Amino acid sequence: MRKEKTRRPPAQTPFDGVPGFWGRLNRFMYPIAGPASIGAGHPEEPYRAPVDPVCPICGAPMAEHVIRRGTGNRSTALECPAVRA
Repeated sequence: MRKEKTRRPPAQTPFDGVPGFWGRLNRFMYPIAGPASIGAGHPEEPYRAPVDPVCPICGAPMAEHVIRRGTGNRSTALECPAVRA
């Protein structure tokens, strides 16, 4: 007499119930790849802003610059001060 193998149900994934090709692919890949890695993997110090930041474009202090904030469809712009002679 032959023993029947019992099949265990597949592991649950965040993609269960997602229809289509990408849902099937993600359900297949999740047990292999696992969830996304988030963070640096070690504790990080809180961010400390520099005391006197300088512009990455011209090197002048940021206090001398004008920042024009964008609205709706206009982007934000940074205006560097006039070049000193």
